[in-house]
Amino acid sequence: MFWEAVQQGLKFDRWWLNDLQTHTFLEAIKSHGHDVEVPVRSRRVFEYLRDAYKRGDVMATLLAPHICYSGGLYESGVKGGSGCGDDDGGGSAAGFQRTLRQCHRILHETEPQITGLDWTRLRLEKLTGDDVVVLDPPYAFPLNMVKVYSDSTVDYEQLVDVLLRAKFRWLLCGYPHPILHRLGTPIWARQMQLLCVRVKPGGEERSECVWANYDPESQRSQRFLPASVKGQIKVIADAASLSFTALDARIDSGLEQVAKDFTALVPFLLEMHRRLSAPGRRTDLRKGAPKGLTWTEWVESKRHKLGRGLRSIQYLLKGRTESSLRRQTLAETRANLATDLRSVTTEVPPETPMEIATAMSHLVLDMRSNGRNTPGNKKKLERLAVEFLRLQGLSSIPTLEQPDESGYKM
Repeated sequence: MFWEAVQQGLKFDRWWLNDLQTHTFLEAIKSHGHDVEVPVRSRRVFEYLRDAYKRGDVMATLLAPHICYSGGLYESGVKGGSGCGDDDGGGSAAGFQRTLRQCHRILHETEPQITGLDWTRLRLEKLTGDDVVVLDPPYAFPLNMVKVYSDSTVDYEQLVDVLLRAKFRWLLCGYPHPILHRLGTPIWARQMQLLCVRVKPGGEERSECVWANYDPESQRSQRFLPASVKGQIKVIADAASLSFTALDARIDSGLEQVAKDFTALVPFLLEMHRRLSAPGRRTDLRKGAPKGLTWTEWVESKRHKLGRGLRSIQYLLKGRTESSLRRQTLAETRANLATDLRSVTTEVPPETPMEIATAMSHLVLDMRSNGRNTPGNKKKLERLAVEFLRLQGLSSIPTLEQPDESGYKM
């Protein structure tokens, strides 16, 4: 394999492992990888380790990849579903324990420096041609950020600038992307299944690529670009070759096509919304839809294909679905009611205490329900209150600045 050949050629005196998220895990392997006893997965074990992880327990950090779903941390859930047994295809306890032992041995043989620094603090410009840097940052590809790194940001333009000026040797992993097009053609690529997301059995394929500024010692037969990757790279190269005017025109044409395609898709989306929004147990309306499947869940399951989230799809269908029409009708009713209330309080001057009290009630409701809590309305409410008290034989009301009979301010 390609990486096995690369690893055989990487014989160095010193190693430096840097990662914002996994440096604590690497430290845990170095300190406890040789004596940790890996338990069989179960819900009870997961909950115990989750609580221990919150307390900063090293063993809980070390066991997270074995216990937690998709190699994430404890908020991602337990691996293996409800059964959580070692026959779930997620790797056995004995196998993970052997791996930890081997990693502990390698870390003590190589004695690497382990850090969790932002890449800009590594001072890569100080490295020379004797150094090799392997970079595997969160991939610059829309909707494909690994969840555990979702809060991390990498300025890829800055990273590419550094690599193009580098005196050291480097390898970079990533998906095909216009920013990385500046690095040239990948030296290696393969279609890989993305297994760390909840998708259909078999996972989802992505084009994993490796760029380098030197010629690693690997077999030439292993260096090939699949047709799909060649196609992606060609499209990116074609886009990069266009002038601004041509690029702008191409985008306009594409947007028109997208608009037409989504317009044609609307009737089918409306029908799916009708079926999945059927109330109660109306199986005749759901027409074979999986039990319990909701409209929201269905849209989210299609997000990677639609390229749009729930809010965008709801906006596309605004005013077309029954629920949307009900919301619009309710909003119009409220607006009409507010107009009527304002007309009552402004066009018909109240004269009797009952009319003033009614106008005050309408004004309060209008201020609360329609966000019209303005200084003008507050003064209008105060004038009505003063007039009400006058008609009732009370000249004024106590205020925060008026002392009562005891001498204290209210």
